[in-house]
Amino acid sequence: MNLPEKNGIPGDLLGSVCICYAPLIDKKRRAMGTRLTMLAINPAQRPPVGRVLDAVNSIWSEAVQPVLVAPLDAEFDESVLDWKAPRNALLEIPANRLVDPQTQGITQALFRDGKRLALRGRPEVPLPPALLSCFEFAIIHVSEDRRRVAPAPAGAVRHLPYVITGVQTVADAIAAFERDAVACVGWPIEDPAVSAVRPLQPEQAVVLELLRLVRDDADLQKIELTLRRDPALAFKLLRLVNSAAFNLPVQITSFQHAVMMLGYKKLNRWLSLLLATASREANALPLMHASIRRGIFLETIGANANHGAEVRDELFITGAFSLLDHITGAPFDRLFELISLSETIVEAVLHRTGPYGPYLTLIEAIERSDPIMVRKQAEYLAIPIAACNDALLKSLAAAQLLDGEI
Repeated sequence: MNLPEKNGIPGDLLGSVCICYAPLIDKKRRAMGTRLTMLAINPAQRPPVGRVLDAVNSIWSEAVQPVLVAPLDAEFDESVLDWKAPRNALLEIPANRLVDPQTQGITQALFRDGKRLALRGRPEVPLPPALLSCFEFAIIHVSEDRRRVAPAPAGAVRHLPYVITGVQTVADAIAAFERDAVACVGWPIEDPAVSAVRPLQPEQAVVLELLRLVRDDADLQKIELTLRRDPALAFKLLRLVNSAAFNLPVQITSFQHAVMMLGYKKLNRWLSLLLATASREANALPLMHASIRRGIFLETIGANANHGAEVRDELFITGAFSLLDHITGAPFDRLFELISLSETIVEAVLHRTGPYGPYLTLIEAIERSDPIMVRKQAEYLAIPIAACNDALLKSLAAAQLLDGEI
């Protein structure tokens, strides 16, 4: 699929870069924003940074939260001065380029034009105050954070709020927060501390029981009786059903009304979403954030591939449930005893195999900022990179609508 030209930007330029994302997780484990990275599919062809940014603009979905934009290997030149930056976008400027007077001049021109900027990396020498004042944040790799190995000298202050990147463990992230990092790029999902076994929380047990009843086509009264065991969950479900994310034509005022309006199939989807976000564990919050985005991305990419509604629903559940063991603290074999899922979902979640497995591997590669694997999986699924980029930004925007309702 070649996207049509928009605002003078050829759609195939979106097919020449791989866009990946990571959430910006703050001290409370909430997502305060997003980071988008862009790498050329063909490293020998480095398009001008302005053209890359304009191409991303063509599929941009503006929101309130800040988005760090990092065209990592684009040719940084004066083409960036023509970029019409979205209000919530912060362009990353690599610190090692600021030794170049031309780059300094471009940076200051961007700032004077009202564009928001972030400094990527630690400068080898202190920047002049006039240049430093152009930036809202610094993005520092954990290996470059000098305060990790030695405390700051007495009276020393950071001139910029900083975001830490490159953390491998939850302990690394916590230590960075203690050093006053305002956020962490991504979250160490594979850290064993994240997947520690723990008892199911009462809210999770109720959602699991509701999922079982819905899948068994149980009587509505049985479902409502189970829901009444957790009034907070009932309120949460109604709030979610009435949110802008689902855009229903009427206000849903009761659980029975919700079922009558929507049916068991859609109720199953919402319960799946609630299960993927039903945890009071602070360190599970970033996983819930990732689960929502995985589910919506898989559903969106399925729609782009013209899959039917049932396949799209299963793709959504595949993504939403892919981190369920980490979120609940229960192993998948126990969870799958409590809820009945199709074999295709189970194969994908457990082994990354079956028809849905490659879709899950694709979003995981995007989260890891692994353009080689992204390209490999997209080619296997016959999904053009431009369509993959388009689906990613659409799903990030759609997921943000849900964040305040979960």
